[in-house]
Amino acid sequence: MINASLRYFTAVARHGSFREAAEELHIAQSALSRQVQKLEDEFGIALFERHARGVRLTSAGDIFLRHAQSNLRQVDRVRSELDALKGLRRGTVNVRSIEALAPHLLPQAVARFSARHPGIRFEIVIDGSDQVIAAVREGRTDIGLAFYPPADRDLVTLFKMREPMVAVLSASHPLADQKRVSLSDCARYPIAAPMRNTGSRILIDVACKAANIHIVPMLESNSIPLRVEFVRVNHGITFLSRLSAWDSLQSGELAAVPIRERLVNNASIDAIIHAGRQLPLAAEEFLRVLQAEFQALHDMAYRPAKAASTTNGAGKGRRT
Repeated sequence: MINASLRYFTAVARHGSFREAAEELHIAQSALSRQVQKLEDEFGIALFERHARGVRLTSAGDIFLRHAQSNLRQVDRVRSELDALKGLRRGTVNVRSIEALAPHLLPQAVARFSARHPGIRFEIVIDGSDQVIAAVREGRTDIGLAFYPPADRDLVTLFKMREPMVAVLSASHPLADQKRVSLSDCARYPIAAPMRNTGSRILIDVACKAANIHIVPMLESNSIPLRVEFVRVNHGITFLSRLSAWDSLQSGELAAVPIRERLVNNASIDAIIHAGRQLPLAAEEFLRVLQAEFQALHDMAYRPAKAASTTNGAGKGRRT
């Protein structure tokens, strides 16, 4: 029960709202308020300040949040040791991932792992990189798969796959046959850009600033399918990792042209965990499978051009 109260408290702190926290936790808002009130009564001090738009932590609440998060990580360590005793017969692996890995890497990795450990369940949430990072930092997920995460002392990158951003455009676009394009070349056409403050958008904006290029997107969206469709119907350009548009690229509908600016070629997709958290055994084992799948996917996506052309779109027939 104490553990549940701490999770309730951290959810309210994260959202700054009892209503939104109750929705995430699937409990009544009144029940959530009572649990937090019990904590405040027990310690004899207010943990939240109430205001018109929600709540914010008091100074005491800030202190309590640090200890609550530490306590929840200790519970995770105990759960990991108990999982070890059960020999991976039961348990749940929680993953937050960017959309680019949903069609190919994650189904392969889950299938491979489940063949060995059928009693393990998976909860996988597809989100933007900033939300993935926040979930790992706050202990709401075991493993995060994020695009180009910033350095953070609370996070550890266990392995990564180099994944440069490319200009994705229609196969009939005037730039489709170019070996490389600059951001200045792209700026002459309608642009569908990632949302601001996402890892990929930050990378593009920094590269544009360094090259003194000003791009005004016609469309900004966190939906990869929407941006890909924009490219098809509007003769425009979007910026994605190659994996994000893999099926359309393999079918020949779209082309992916490397970008000249060096900054966008430094990007990667990283597997991250919290630096101070011991993962459940099932999550640790799944990470090993993920790492092997990362390598297999990279080899498939970046095989030499001659080998790729002889397979005639073999990406769709990847081994199982």
